Amino acid sequence: MLLGTTPAMGQERAAPSSVNQSTKQAPASPEWQGSGTHSPSTLGNAWRSEQNLRHTATPTGGVGLLRVSGSDLGGRGLLRLAVTGEFFSSADFPVQGAANTRTAGTFALSYVPLDFLEVSLAYTASANTNTRSTPQLIQALGDVVLGAKATKQWMPGLWAGVDVRLLSFSGVGSQDSSGPAFGFMPQAVATYDVRALVPQVPLRAHANLGLKVDGTGSLVDTERLNASEEYALGINRYPRLAMGLAVEAPLPVATPFIEYGLALPLGVEGGTLVAPDGQLEPVGSVAPQTLALGAKVTALPNLTFTAAAELGLTRMVGQGVSPTPPFNLFLGASFNVDPLQGGGPRRVDADSPRELRAEIASAGKAQVSGVVVDAKTRLPVPGVLVAMVDSSLPPVASDLRSGRFLTYSLPSGPVKLLAFKEGYRPLEHQMVLKVGETATVELALEQDAKPGTLALAITARKRPVGATLTFHGPEQKQVTLSQAEAASHQLQLKAGSYRVEATAPGYLSRQRVVQVADGAALALAFELEPEPKQKQVKVDGDKLELLQALRFSDGKAELLADSQPLLAQVVDAIIRGGFKRLRIESHTDNRGNSEDNLKLSKERARAVKEYLIQAGLEPERLESEGYGDTRPIAPNLTPRGRELNRRVDFVILER
Repeated sequence: MLLGTTPAMGQERAAPSSVNQSTKQAPASPEWQGSGTHSPSTLGNAWRSEQNLRHTATPTGGVGLLRVSGSDLGGRGLLRLAVTGEFFSSADFPVQGAANTRTAGTFALSYVPLDFLEVSLAYTASANTNTRSTPQLIQALGDVVLGAKATKQWMPGLWAGVDVRLLSFSGVGSQDSSGPAFGFMPQAVATYDVRALVPQVPLRAHANLGLKVDGTGSLVDTERLNASEEYALGINRYPRLAMGLAVEAPLPVATPFIEYGLALPLGVEGGTLVAPDGQLEPVGSVAPQTLALGAKVTALPNLTFTAAAELGLTRMVGQGVSPTPPFNLFLGASFNVDPLQGGGPRRVDADSPRELRAEIASAGKAQVSGVVVDAKTRLPVPGVLVAMVDSSLPPVASDLRSGRFLTYSLPSGPVKLLAFKEGYRPLEHQMVLKVGETATVELALEQDAKPGTLALAITARKRPVGATLTFHGPEQKQVTLSQAEAASHQLQLKAGSYRVEATAPGYLSRQRVVQVADGAALALAFELEPEPKQKQVKVDGDKLELLQALRFSDGKAELLADSQPLLAQVVDAIIRGGFKRLRIESHTDNRGNSEDNLKLSKERARAVKEYLIQAGLEPERLESEGYGDTRPIAPNLTPRGRELNRRVDFVILER
């Protein structure tokens, strides 16, 4: 049976994993001889060092804590082995007058063949003695859990994915059995490292949520079992909604942790179960709940000891649900080994700086440990080559999972690093190293965006017109096209938003705002209008003076078609004047209701603004306001005076 208690769900995150070299490694110097340390000792580390974190196999196979599984799989290529023992002995369990003793042992292993995938295996044997069971000694040998976990880092500090387990339960010694039985347990897993948000707080949180369905009820005739026998056999007749939460603190020498687990039976008829005394108990009161307190001791390289006490928070017992013991003690050991690396030269490992500090210092040298991130997203960038400029040493590569890197030992003094990867701009970083120091650095690479391509065409009455295009944006550029080039011309620009002005002698200027995307092609065409023989718009101080009025439908904010040529001249004056901000002010005469006049003037000002935006001017360049009949420039006593008061003014706010 599978440990006979609340189902395990769990995992934790990775310390900086080993650097994967994509170039030939330099010959080993004396301080690099010997076999590498895959999980170095945490003894002597700073209390918030990332190297305090160690991945180990758990009693359920996958890397994690005790019962709770996480989604940070750790470095690729390490085989993690674990042996865990359990012990529990108590009187009056699971019923009054019964004495129960249980021992169990689990062998587990975990392997990460790919950056996003972990496979695991766990084998468990248990023996339970209870004075109320028949026979008193019940053994379960050969329970197996086969797991596969696929996860991804979605943002700095956050990993999430799916964990799927296949369960096999052996027949039961000293009991009639039709075994084996099988089960299935899919669950979502997530891990968050608080240090991604607050580097001073070495805490990591894990959460699991899934469904466990097993066939343990088919191993024996469950109708003939009492509560003591159901616990001994680990019998559960109902599928369970399983939840696990955990927090750990990776500290020097040890990593204390706390876990909470809940397994809620589903599909219980009437929502109640029969207790040993014949009473009905709500399913929530018998659902197994546990709280575990423990620590992983990480002071020895590669070897981790785990000790924990799991406390049962559920005291009620119901038929068909395995009882929850008041406590359970765990003691285990885990060993990490790299099956693909034996002795010989030590490979560059991001966990190695502290271990090698004394050797490096004795050689009068130093090292650089760092991480490469994307300057925009702040996510790790894998596979970046980091070279030591003016050095014969080959470059090292940032880890394919964490983006971390560790240089070879370097002479103390000034050093220049060069980080480069296809798709990013090369980055140089200078620093000064001290003897025996492992300096830390973060290198933020900017993506080297491919330019976008604009297909340009400038015409008037469908015929090409030689013109000048001015681009305002990530690149400031001015291009003059001949009549032949104006028919079809291609131009490459950096990605971003541009304001493009088209001017040509004898034609009204036009403007467009375009968004150029990385590596994309975009068509940009201008149809220019000839200048009128007599311009109706001119600049007068801080205003654009209109020699004729804009016309609207009577009592409405609808521009008449004969106002469009005049507004085209307004656009031309704004572009040629280079005015940065303007306010459109609308006025009415005093006929009608003053409130209606005010509303109408505001709507007409907005209508003019929207027309100019459609003509290519930027919205942030324009503002509008209406004043109704409050600002006349002529008496409203005559038709001519009222006509002058019905006007739209363009005020230059910023040149």
